[in-house]
Amino acid sequence: MTIFKSFLAVLFPILIAIISLALAQPEIAGKLKNAARHGDADAQYELARLYFDGDVVSKDFPKALSWVTKAADQGQPEAQLTLGTFYLRGQGVAQDDAKGLALILAAAEKDVVSAQSFLAFIYGKGIGVPQDPEKFLKWVQKAAYNGDAKSQFNVAILHLTGNMLDKNVDEALSLFIKAADQGLIEAQVTLGEFYAQGINAEPDLVEACKWFAIAGSQGNPEANVYLMQVTRKMTTEQINEAAAQANQWLEKRAQ
Repeated sequence: MTIFKSFLAVLFPILIAIISLALAQPEIAGKLKNAARHGDADAQYELARLYFDGDVVSKDFPKALSWVTKAADQGQPEAQLTLGTFYLRGQGVAQDDAKGLALILAAAEKDVVSAQSFLAFIYGKGIGVPQDPEKFLKWVQKAAYNGDAKSQFNVAILHLTGNMLDKNVDEALSLFIKAADQGLIEAQVTLGEFYAQGINAEPDLVEACKWFAIAGSQGNPEANVYLMQVTRKMTTEQINEAAAQANQWLEKRAQ
């Protein structure tokens, strides 16, 4: 009985929160609809998202498309990005690459990081547009310094190799750390190699082991190979310290 009461004590607040959220959802949708009808571009975009997802209101793609178009017409950046991708794919609208790219470019210029990383990708690879190193470099750097992990990794590689950007090992390390800390596995493995080899500094086997362990715990086979190699050079105390740091990072990430 005591265990059951304890269980209820934990469960009851959760149930109240779930019920309150469920009761609030129609009110939230109603407020969004009212604001959207009165021309609020952010509300129009959020209402479009509700119709896309179908969690709060019934899923309705034509309504979603209508509201996202209204928001994009007013310059709402996330709506411009979304509508731009629809035009590129021909999803719900006639395919129009030029219109799609123009909308995505407008969103990127308003610092929508996913639009910036998308432009870096297509200009870097020459997908649907002529390959353009100058535009690639412009957008990959903007996306990186706005927090996109993959772009941070790419710019770090450019700084590390001195390809397209001035060689700057300290800046490369800083960007590798940022990307790795966001959970990008390839950045975690590269960061482990960075510390293991002691690029521009003495090797730091504890840091190397930590990042290999983090990447390896997520199923990266390369990281596990490197982990076995680096631990052969470490003391038990160093291994324990690296394990503690890796577990601390993983626990924080899980929270």
